[in-house]
Amino acid sequence: MSKTNQHPNSPGLNLKLLLISMASALLLVILGFFMLWQRYQILLDDRQTEMSHIIDVVGQNIDQSLKYSYSAALSLALQIDEKGEIDNFELIASQLVDNNPNIDAIQIVPDGVITKVYPFEENKDAINYNILEDPNCNQEALEAIERKRMFFAGPFELKQGGLAVVGRLPVFVKTDFWGFVAVIIKFDNLMHQSGIHELSGDDYQFQFSKINPVSEKEEFFLQSRPDLHESYSEVITLPDGEWRLYIIPQSLHQPFLRLIPVALLIIFLGGAIAYILYQVLERPVIMQQRMKSQAGELAESEQRFRTIFNQAAIGMARLDTNTGLILESNKKFQQLLGYPEDYLVGKSHIDITHPDDNQRNIELIEKLRNNEINQYSLQKRLIRSDGEIIWINLSVSPLWAEGEQATSQIALIEDISARMEAKQLLIDNENRFRALVENSDEIILIVDTENSVRYYSPSLAKVSKYEEIDFTAHGVLHYIHPDDHDLLRQKIEYSYTKPNLPIADIILRVKNAEDHWFWVNATLTNMLDVQNVNGFVVNLRDITEKREAELNLVKSYELVMEQNKRLLNFAYIVSHNLRSHASNMQSILELYTEEDSVEEKDQYIELLQKVSGNLDQSLHDLNEVVSISTNMDIGVQSINVRKTLESTLEILIPQINRKEARIRNKVPAEMVVSFNAAYMESVLLNFLTNALRYTEKSRTPEIIITGYQQNERWVLEVQDNGIGIDMEAYGEKIFGLYKTFSSRKDGRGVGLFITKNQVEAMGGSVDVESTPGEGTTFKVFFK
Repeated sequence: MSKTNQHPNSPGLNLKLLLISMASALLLVILGFFMLWQRYQILLDDRQTEMSHIIDVVGQNIDQSLKYSYSAALSLALQIDEKGEIDNFELIASQLVDNNPNIDAIQIVPDGVITKVYPFEENKDAINYNILEDPNCNQEALEAIERKRMFFAGPFELKQGGLAVVGRLPVFVKTDFWGFVAVIIKFDNLMHQSGIHELSGDDYQFQFSKINPVSEKEEFFLQSRPDLHESYSEVITLPDGEWRLYIIPQSLHQPFLRLIPVALLIIFLGGAIAYILYQVLERPVIMQQRMKSQAGELAESEQRFRTIFNQAAIGMARLDTNTGLILESNKKFQQLLGYPEDYLVGKSHIDITHPDDNQRNIELIEKLRNNEINQYSLQKRLIRSDGEIIWINLSVSPLWAEGEQATSQIALIEDISARMEAKQLLIDNENRFRALVENSDEIILIVDTENSVRYYSPSLAKVSKYEEIDFTAHGVLHYIHPDDHDLLRQKIEYSYTKPNLPIADIILRVKNAEDHWFWVNATLTNMLDVQNVNGFVVNLRDITEKREAELNLVKSYELVMEQNKRLLNFAYIVSHNLRSHASNMQSILELYTEEDSVEEKDQYIELLQKVSGNLDQSLHDLNEVVSISTNMDIGVQSINVRKTLESTLEILIPQINRKEARIRNKVPAEMVVSFNAAYMESVLLNFLTNALRYTEKSRTPEIIITGYQQNERWVLEVQDNGIGIDMEAYGEKIFGLYKTFSSRKDGRGVGLFITKNQVEAMGGSVDVESTPGEGTTFKVFFK
């Protein structure tokens, strides 16, 4: 039986080869489309990630702008005193507005009525406008009061015209709502600060919206496409004003459109593979024809590759690794630099790179050429044809196999200028805020719950004169005056109940590097729940000069009052003491005229001479008091109380004899006190004459004068058995001027008043114990 070979061109064989070729092509297309689908998902994720990054930057910019606005409002609110008044509003407001580009105006709004605004001319139409009575905007104002923190209302049309956002910080004076401090941010300014115009570019659009508190409908404020479908946009909510910020691609289907050429290429390649496989399997004779066809297909594939190379979404360039010259570049790279392709070919990468970034790039190329690294990436700056500097992310890979000599490399260039500008803007904003804190005379501290300082502004060292402060060795209380510790603890405990509410006007004394105390006015804010703060924020203002001026004013007032009291005392001393001497002299003269015995008369003359001498001494002492009083200082000397008492008793002999009183002097000879001589004589005369004047007729008068020490202080006690004083009725008035407590007409109510002021002027005190019908005991406690 003979075997017959099937002819290569037979219909059965051709059908079989065709089916095999078509099956292979279909498998290749399915695999290609699966990879294409994965690439499509990656492109969608990349776009969504890029939108998320961009909208986060915008959100951070807006949040940072609002924080600066909050700082300005808080700075102005701290100037409002306990009476709800503010001084130098124009000066303070001008500094806050002119130095802060984030805000356009600032207002004072007591009880919801705008009373002050800066700048005035362009905002004067808002004066006397009551925001709490306007139903179109009072809901957000009431919400700020309820939250007890700053809330940004709007955007809405202002009374004075223009679309703006208004941040209202509620101010409470002694826990009562006082009004608002408000900052105005024009909507265009807020959008400028957010950076959306720079970040949107040609690829994205932004939309800014808010739920209207009156209509409860979402309002949009930017001109943009209305379709905000969540599948194609990124959304963030800004809690400070309950705003929503959208970012939307300009072309929703751009990732899909970018893959259409690749899909067509896959289909084409599938067909080509089917055709080639068919030709290979058909017959060896057609090998030469297939090879020719294949050569044409390779050329065509190279052309397609170049098409893809030129239409890539990122910049691409091929460079000679040994010379650094550009061999070819795609359209995106040419657009980034603004040069045509023929200009770039043959140029060195050094010619288009910023001079400061060349050295690092050259070092990496050298390592790549020596096979020390197999790729590298870096961020650097390129110089466009118009001189503009752009930032790029450069990724370089070699185009030679490992171990071979270096030939050329492929460079992928991604434009990151917008990202770098946003990053620099954040850095600039942070530096601006840091400059405000570090150059302010106000001290700022952040203290945790363990009494440890986590941050302090440089002004602390400037005010306290410390070159360096180590708070790890000592806590905050080490630098606070011990007498102020309880006050500070009370305010801290209170702040736990009022988070984020500034507690102002805490007057403390702080120790400086020279161990001197200076006065500060502190404001304490509990920000334990605020991220990146997590502590108590303490603002300190040095008020030493003001406080010392107040204390000096009080001291001057006390000195003046003391001087007046001394002058009044002196007048009473003159009146009272001289009257006592005159009364004694009159009594002696009356006795002298009634006495017939010459011997007795001579004794009265001697007694009169003694009284006259005491009178002269009193006048001398009073003259000395006058001289000393002009210097607002009282002359003090060591007084032997017993000797002074004996001299005083000699003066009172006529009155003692007339009353037949018994005097018991128990004052020790060693009792010596620092006292004014005239005051001492006046004190003794007052107590003794009162004891002799107010005697009980039914019993013999008895006066006991005792001296003793108590708690290292001398005490003089004068006890009598006279008529006594009703302490329940007159206890609070006993030392009052012109206050008398008996029916005796010779009492003027001056003596005890003089005595108390004299003793207190010498730093002592007077006490009295008395029972009606039993007697009185006066105690003098010397300094």
